[in-house]
Amino acid sequence: MDFTALGLADPVVSSLTTLGITTPLPIQRLAVPALVQGTSAMLLSRTGSGKTLAYVLPVLTKINPDLAKVQAVLLAPTHELAMQIYRVVNEVIKHAGLAVRAQALIGGAASSRQVEGLKKKPHIIVGSAGRMVHLMDLGKLSLRDASWLVVDEADRMLIDEHMPQIRRIAKELSPSACYVFVSATESSATTRAARLLAPEMNVLQVQEERINPSIRHTFLLCEERDKIDWVRKIVRGLQVRRTLVFVHKGPDAQRMRERLAFHGLAVADLHGAQDKFARQAALDGFRAGRISVLIASDIAARGLDIAEVELVINADAPSQSKDYIHRAGRTGRVNAQGLVLTLLQATELRLAQRYAQELNISVEQVRLERGLIVPANQQRERQQPAAGAPRRAASAKKQRPGPKRSQRPISSRKEQ
Repeated sequence: MDFTALGLADPVVSSLTTLGITTPLPIQRLAVPALVQGTSAMLLSRTGSGKTLAYVLPVLTKINPDLAKVQAVLLAPTHELAMQIYRVVNEVIKHAGLAVRAQALIGGAASSRQVEGLKKKPHIIVGSAGRMVHLMDLGKLSLRDASWLVVDEADRMLIDEHMPQIRRIAKELSPSACYVFVSATESSATTRAARLLAPEMNVLQVQEERINPSIRHTFLLCEERDKIDWVRKIVRGLQVRRTLVFVHKGPDAQRMRERLAFHGLAVADLHGAQDKFARQAALDGFRAGRISVLIASDIAARGLDIAEVELVINADAPSQSKDYIHRAGRTGRVNAQGLVLTLLQATELRLAQRYAQELNISVEQVRLERGLIVPANQQRERQQPAAGAPRRAASAKKQRPGPKRSQRPISSRKEQ
């Protein structure tokens, strides 16, 4: 099946061909025909599976360029994700030759410039719910003709913090508006919240592994105080082009960046305490290859599509499996191979067991040996003594024999 069979407008299909995208991914085959028909839906598919195009393409197919009104509202939880979606929209518009205008409306930017932009009558607005409500309150933004509301990263958006603003936006839409909720993880709470806005929505879920099976999941035991040194050793040893390191808090990201930069690594940090210019500079450097290590908090990196991230390091282990999914999904995009390495203290071993059981994956304990990640139970290579080097005395004290702790991979799969 190609994109033409999904009901998309010919210029939109042509733009995909120009971009080298010829075959729809599973979530696109499932979602595009339904959305083109105006069916409200929740799209559930793992990270890196093509969900953004799954809703952008139908939206662009249904936009009426002759109606100089806002017709589609696309919401995201972070500035970075909003700008990523905005770039995807504009890229398709450009290559399709559509007379469609899009505008980004995010917090932290001058609202006066955004008001000037609204005078150009955009058809699509992309950004944060808070900034859109602010502009609505000023009387500068009308959504009466909007027939699309897309909520990306719905599990992060449909929570108490954002729901009043989202409800306010929904109240202003056309009565026949199509609602689209997008997530990599399934949650009954998220589904209930979505149905409050769109009671008749369909749940469209791709039957697949929750995580790309080409991703290798590993963990390494270490002390908390040694984590930054371990990140340095791993990055130096593996020598991959792009490494994404996750920590819980912004100050931890900043401290790690300073330490790694001291050791000569090309590193940047990405977290909510930075202004939007610093965050964008970090992302641009990472995408362009000037930065090889990006240290990020969960929220700052949520939903970002960065090509060719070969290694994800969880310097701080996520306590919930759903957060592990989102982190792991930054590598192995569109079925590419990837490696996830989680640094665990001995008291956190239960987390590796949780990921394995709840996500149906194998999580392997490893160690770093001569710049390589090897299974922890693999016999160490012995170094031959140099010529003339003294041999260990025969009377050297032997270790007392005793039981050894198992270091087999932690897996949810039953032994056959």
